[in-house]
Amino acid sequence: MRFWKQPFWKQPFWDIPKVMRRYPHIGSFIAGCVASLCLPPLGLIFTIFALSFPALKAVQAPNAFRAASIWMAAGLGWFVFSTYWISHSLFVADPRLWIAMPFVVFGLAAVLASFWAVAGWAAWRCGHTAQGRLIWLVAMLGVAEFARGFVATGFPWNAPGYLFSFDLGALQAASWFGIYGLNIIALLFAFSLALWRVAARQIALVLLIVPLLLSLLGIVRIDYLQDVVTPDSSPSVRIVQPSVMQQEKWQRSRRSAHLQRLVDLSTQKVPVPRLVIWPETAFAGFASQEPNLLRQTVASATPFDGYLLTGIPRLDDQDRLFNAAVLHSHDGALKAVYDKRHLVPFGEYVPFRSLLPFIDVIAGPRDFSAGTTNKLFDVPGFGKAQILICYEVIFSGTVIDRNNKPDFIVNLTNDGWFGHTAGPWQHLAQSQMRAVEEGMTMFRAANAGISGAFDPLGRPLGQIGLGIADSIDVKAVAPLASTLFAKMGHLLFFCLLFLNAGFAHWLDRRLDRRR
Repeated sequence: MRFWKQPFWKQPFWDIPKVMRRYPHIGSFIAGCVASLCLPPLGLIFTIFALSFPALKAVQAPNAFRAASIWMAAGLGWFVFSTYWISHSLFVADPRLWIAMPFVVFGLAAVLASFWAVAGWAAWRCGHTAQGRLIWLVAMLGVAEFARGFVATGFPWNAPGYLFSFDLGALQAASWFGIYGLNIIALLFAFSLALWRVAARQIALVLLIVPLLLSLLGIVRIDYLQDVVTPDSSPSVRIVQPSVMQQEKWQRSRRSAHLQRLVDLSTQKVPVPRLVIWPETAFAGFASQEPNLLRQTVASATPFDGYLLTGIPRLDDQDRLFNAAVLHSHDGALKAVYDKRHLVPFGEYVPFRSLLPFIDVIAGPRDFSAGTTNKLFDVPGFGKAQILICYEVIFSGTVIDRNNKPDFIVNLTNDGWFGHTAGPWQHLAQSQMRAVEEGMTMFRAANAGISGAFDPLGRPLGQIGLGIADSIDVKAVAPLASTLFAKMGHLLFFCLLFLNAGFAHWLDRRLDRRR
């Protein structure tokens, strides 16, 4: 029987290329899955070329809706394969919820992929030729990725620009363009094979070498600034990772043991630095209800002139619940409070809670309230700290206040929900990129994820492995005077976006004249 007379599920595995050609939506889904391997933790950068397959199929589609459906399939593959770990939180919350895991994986992926679908539709409508539509597609996907960071509170996880995390030299480009600018460059690189296929070979060759040039420029930047970014005379900070299992974290009977573990890890090496950092909700109780316990814990974990910065749930005088961070001196005095401003939907609050009765198992029976102000922590001897709780660190360009700049950034998180999956590694890579974008030291304390620190160039200062209970001492390196991204924000991204759109328009007109 001839190939195209058989349904795809009857084809042997060696006919996958034929299946992809015959069924472009299946092929696009597979291409999206393969392309996502370029992301952390694997960083197989050349797999991103797989996106050239849906790009070619979309620009050759007979109509815009066909192009949109192809990019919907590609986006599904990209996000299903790279964000599968989110469903792990269901199993952690209650193993009986395993049946809902596929719905969570594909549901979230479908929402995120819809941005790519709109981009595919818009690129087909804007372009008139295959070459022009490919460049338009880069621009529209760039807009889609930017929108994904802001629409409905935003979820800019696993953007294509994180491809540049594979190499420290390449990562320096984040200090100029930020993640959204890197998305444009990564997509141009990804589509170079498609451009070669449609006879735009000179353009393809130029795009192939751009990441290499950026890596070389990044190496030059590191060499030029390495004498400026030196930790030699900087004070030390102790980061503690207790690795408390998520299933046990809120068990009242185990809290004393958990707090003792935190104290032991904080004091296991002498001398104890003046600043000790614990992760998100490390103190599993309310300071307003147990002030003496909190005071005794702080005193046990810090030197006489030291400070403890820790995550803690907080109730205010109106009985509102906040996911907070606090700074306490050794004598228990409260020096600063920060309430998380960017809450996780379905994790810290639940839209339409009344329609989802089972959600209490995952998010708890009560919603957190969002903080309204960004308060820097003034830590004597260290400077001003910007606090970011959990995924607040993933929002490029919004992690600090340009009019009230800190000296370093502290990210408190709990990745225990996601186990030994790709999620904690992806979260770590996003923290590293924020350090490069802002030119500041990033301290990261995770309950059961990956703790560590990065200097203003993104170089690791120390790290505690996934699932290991330990503490490390790292230096609080002074920030750079500024970075181009810190000065200009997303301006260079918009410049790249308009250059792409302008070039696509010019290319279309040029090719139209030749017809």
